[in-house]
Amino acid sequence: MRPADLYDLRTVGAIALRPSDSAVVYAVTWPDLDTDSNRSQLHVHESGVSRKLTNGHDDGSPRFSPSGQRLTFLRSEEKSKPILMVLDWGPGEARSVGDFPDGVVGVEWLDDSRLVVLATDRPADQVGLDDDELSRLPRTIRSLNYRFNGRGWTHDRKVQIYVLDLDSGQQTRISNPEFDHSGVAIDPSGEQLATVISSDDDSDLTGVSHIWTYKIDGSDAQQVTALDGSWDALCWHQDGPLVAAGSPIASRIGFSHLHRFDQENDGSWSKPVRLGNSDVNIDAMGGVPPMAVDGAVLALCTDSGATVLNQFPLTGSEPERLYAGQCVLGSFAMATDSSRLLATISSPTRPAELWDLTGDVPQRLTFLNDDLLAELDLVEPETVDVVSADGTAVEAWIYRPTEQSPPGDRPGPGLVYVHGGPMAQYSYGFFDEFQLAAAEGFTVIAGNPRGSDGYGEAWATHIVGHLGESDWEDVTAIADYLGALPEVDEARVGLGGGSYGGYMAAWAVGHTDRFKAVLVERAVTNWETFGGTTDIPFFVSLYMDAAVEGDVESIRRQSPITYAANATSPTLILHSEEDWRCPIEQGEQFFAALRRNGCDVTMVRFPGENHELSRGGSPRHRIERFEIIHSFFNRHLG
Repeated sequence: MRPADLYDLRTVGAIALRPSDSAVVYAVTWPDLDTDSNRSQLHVHESGVSRKLTNGHDDGSPRFSPSGQRLTFLRSEEKSKPILMVLDWGPGEARSVGDFPDGVVGVEWLDDSRLVVLATDRPADQVGLDDDELSRLPRTIRSLNYRFNGRGWTHDRKVQIYVLDLDSGQQTRISNPEFDHSGVAIDPSGEQLATVISSDDDSDLTGVSHIWTYKIDGSDAQQVTALDGSWDALCWHQDGPLVAAGSPIASRIGFSHLHRFDQENDGSWSKPVRLGNSDVNIDAMGGVPPMAVDGAVLALCTDSGATVLNQFPLTGSEPERLYAGQCVLGSFAMATDSSRLLATISSPTRPAELWDLTGDVPQRLTFLNDDLLAELDLVEPETVDVVSADGTAVEAWIYRPTEQSPPGDRPGPGLVYVHGGPMAQYSYGFFDEFQLAAAEGFTVIAGNPRGSDGYGEAWATHIVGHLGESDWEDVTAIADYLGALPEVDEARVGLGGGSYGGYMAAWAVGHTDRFKAVLVERAVTNWETFGGTTDIPFFVSLYMDAAVEGDVESIRRQSPITYAANATSPTLILHSEEDWRCPIEQGEQFFAALRRNGCDVTMVRFPGENHELSRGGSPRHRIERFEIIHSFFNRHLG
């Protein structure tokens, strides 16, 4: 595999199952060389045959109406905001509906003729102003949540909820314009909906969010949650209860668990009741909300490098594993009568494709990459357990060079990679980064040190207030394991990582000279300034276990920049100029510190990109990024 092969890879994204028959609509995404952009179009699979359904530049998020006679989706042309499209099922063209000039975020069907739309809304005094005038205006900021990575300025751009009548064309905002709304769930009667909003005055400091309900006409706004929790994905069960993924306590790092809320006869809401006691995290980051089925709720969960589908009974008893394997499930859909289950599945050697999981033997329905994969010599990784300094076992994956890799000398060079998060996981999914490195001749090891997702809540929270301790011991043990492999030259081992992985790479530079080349990508390097520039300001107090103003010594002890004077390893700092998750000032500070101390350091800046460069950046930048990284490691590791 080579970087240019990315242009030929196709991935199945969001899916929607038509209620009235076996048709399933799915999004096919790919990086497009001609437009230097990421494309997506909708396809439909029915009667054993797939065909293309739409021809837009970027079409996604399909949703069927309750009868299946209409389909909505979001469409973006090049560099335009998403608009709402409706397609009447059968021959015909999709049409745009509604007037949402600042972009649609999401949509749900209320009935066959009415939609609930989440759309970005600007203040009344900015309506009618063009982009040049908007960019000229001073920005008045009153909250730390004033911009968001990939979304842009949010201080005066709140996501609002509208009801859109397709027959009359009337659209009515029903939400509070002062708050940002995230997701909706509609009750079985169609009379009210639930949403998540950050209504607390200090939510920018605490991360607190609440669940609220609105009547469909916008009246009777009611707060469901009383505790200072953090909530995200919602679904309203046909049996009555509201189900939400999240935690009743927002002031600590915690797993996202499913909870049910029951509405009393007087309209009030019960306290949250957790569904099951399993020590797995609801995979809310994937953007796939839980789904109501008969007497239960389906949800994706992270588990030891896999993403699995669990069924949680409303009674609160332990969940049932519906599907699991050495793979990663993405979008899923089940028929209303539970007769059919479909999902997207990826594995280390295949990007996500559409599968039918209904019977005893899963069946793949799409074959988007078969021709390309037949030409590529991809690596099937080996899973190993690495023993850390205190005897803790850490799971890791080894990607060895393929037969088609450059022969070079053996033993050869090795690379240690650390993932972002920290509460994320390397997995059994397809990861172009490792396939490309193995094709270059590197032996790659990627592990899930303490702080990772997928191994229980105690594992994930172990590093809170102690970053650079047990997690660093685990990374060191992973590097020892790699260096001891007979095919690896211990004197030619490098280290790389992005986001939290970049933090660990920066930490390594100041704590050891064993790595002969280190990639520090979109990293946190200085917690003391990070809290004042990131789009997730409460993150610092959660992971540091202390406010910046309250414990400067602890903050500095856990910051890689504190140890920059010790750095001797050649270092590549790679950062995006519009990264607001880990702002580029973090990379700039670390670059300046290493340069002043005489370290061999290079900084590469990507204009117009944000924190998602490696996953969703422009195709040309993604290719150039790989070329820069591999050139750096080849130069220093041979």
